[in-house]
Amino acid sequence: MAKKTLETVQARDVLSNGVKRTLLTTGIFFPDVGGPATHVHRIAEHFASLGWSVTVVAFGDHTAATEAYRIIRVSRKWGKLISWLLYSLTVARESFRHDIIYAFDLTTAGIPSAFFAKLLRKPFVLRIGGDPLWERVVEKGERFISLRAYYEQGLFKKDNPILYPLVRFVVRSADTTVIPCDLLKNIYVRYYGVDQEKIVLIQNPFPPKSPSSLEKDTFTFLFAGRFVSYKNLLRVLKVFRGLAPKYPYARLVLIGEGPDEAGLKARAAALHDTIEIVPKVDQETLFKCINAASVALAPALTEFNPNFILEALAQGKPALISRDNGLSAQLPDNMQFDPMDDLSLQNAMERMLDPKQYKKALQFAASLDMSQTWEKVIAQHVEIVKKSS
Repeated sequence: MAKKTLETVQARDVLSNGVKRTLLTTGIFFPDVGGPATHVHRIAEHFASLGWSVTVVAFGDHTAATEAYRIIRVSRKWGKLISWLLYSLTVARESFRHDIIYAFDLTTAGIPSAFFAKLLRKPFVLRIGGDPLWERVVEKGERFISLRAYYEQGLFKKDNPILYPLVRFVVRSADTTVIPCDLLKNIYVRYYGVDQEKIVLIQNPFPPKSPSSLEKDTFTFLFAGRFVSYKNLLRVLKVFRGLAPKYPYARLVLIGEGPDEAGLKARAAALHDTIEIVPKVDQETLFKCINAASVALAPALTEFNPNFILEALAQGKPALISRDNGLSAQLPDNMQFDPMDDLSLQNAMERMLDPKQYKKALQFAASLDMSQTWEKVIAQHVEIVKKSS
C-alpha cells in the first residue's frame, strides 16, 4: 500500500512539474511514408523537446538512432492477427505507464488504445485521417463508390456489421477527436454520434514554400500514393491513353506500390515511354519528382486532405483533385473533376495542357494562402494534450 501511495504521489509531482507522460499509438511511423507516420514523428519530437515523457508504439522492424523519446516497434512477421495481438498487449502495458493515450488511427491503434484508456480511466485523444470502413471495402473491389454516397446509402452497416460497432466505440470513447477536414467531421457526427463539441478541426499543414521550375519539352502529370482501387488509377490510365496521341509531349508518372501494381503495369505497357510507374520513394526524392513535374494528380473516389497535393502546391505546382474533397486549400472548379466521369477527368487534364490555362493555374498556386504550417499544427496538439491532462 505504501509503495502504491508513493507511486501516486510521484505521478502527481510529474504532472505538476509540467511533464506529460504521453503514449502515442500508430500503425506506421518514420521512416515509413504517409500522413500518420509524418504527424506522429513531428508531434513526438516536439513533445519531447518540451521535456515531456513520450513513448511511440508502432509496427515495423526498423532500428533507428537514439531519439529523445522511446519507440517500441512490433514486428509484422507473425502475420496480421498475431502481430496485432502483440501490438495490443504492448499498448496495454504502456497504458499503465502513461497519463494520456493518443491514437493516430481508428482501428489498428484506435481499438486497443480506446479500450485500455477506458479501462484505466486515462484521457484518450484520437486523430482520424481517413475512413477505414469505406477504404477496406473499396480497396477489396467490393464497392466502387465515393465516401459520401457509401454512407448516404447506409452501406457501412451492411458491409461491416462487426467493425462498425468497434469503430463507433473508439470514436465515442475519445475525449477529443482531431479531424483534418469538414468532410470527415460530418460523417462521424452524423453516422457515429460523435459530439461536435469534442471535435477539433486541424487541417493538414503546408510545407514551406520552395521555388519551382518549369518542365521543358514534356508535360508530366504526377501521382504519388498507394496503388489501390479507390485511388481510381485505372480510370486515369484509360483517359490518358486517349489523350496521348493528341499530346505527344504529355507524360504520366505514378509513384507508389500496392495490390493494383501488376494490373497498372499491364495497362501501361501499351503506352510505352509516355507513362512510368515508379516504386515508392523517400520524402526528399518525392519533392524532386514534384519539382520535375507539371501537375500533381489526386484522382481518388474521395480525397480527404492529401499531403502530396499540399506538398505540390507549396512547390508552386498546380493540382487536379476529385470534387467533394477535404483539402486544406479550396481549389477552383477548373482544378477539380468528377472522379466517376471519364470526360470530366479528360477535360480537366486538357485544361492543364492548354498553355494559357496552365499559366493561370500556376498563378493561382503561387497566390495560395499557405499559413497553415507545421508549427501551428503542433501547437494545437500541445494545447489538446495540456487540456486533456
